[in-house]
Amino acid sequence: MTSSVASEEPVVTEVSTAYLLRQVAERLALSLTQSLKPFNQSTSAYRVLIALTRSNPSSMRELIEATLIAPSTLSRTIDALEKDGCVECSPIESDGRARQVTLTAEGERQLQAILPAAVAQYEWSIRNIEAEDLQVMHRTLKKMLQNLKTSPIK
Repeated sequence: MTSSVASEEPVVTEVSTAYLLRQVAERLALSLTQSLKPFNQSTSAYRVLIALTRSNPSSMRELIEATLIAPSTLSRTIDALEKDGCVECSPIESDGRARQVTLTAEGERQLQAILPAAVAQYEWSIRNIEAEDLQVMHRTLKKMLQNLKTSPIK
């Protein structure tokens, strides 16, 4: 009987770790939503603006990969950002159905206004965690993300 309990422990630990990761992600998302309220921007818009600072311009496909936003939500988000003057969209010559999204000066200005509030929320979340622990966590999360990107289980 002891051996069956011992063999179940790793599964419980793995589930617990996944549960904790989900709780942290959800709480970070809620915190980010609250920090974005004064700027009248959604978390999806924030994620798109951040992604465009890393790769500008980007195709919709690239933004889906970078932000993990569902295509329909991403399309609505891009439309709203374009209406606000934060991005410009243009067709991709090689594929008439595809759009290329470019961050504008207004989008950069809005992102710069938002960043202090978003960073403050993140800083609060890590306030009592040692730098070495953060480095290990960062490396581990990057490895997990790479594993998930290449997993045969979809």
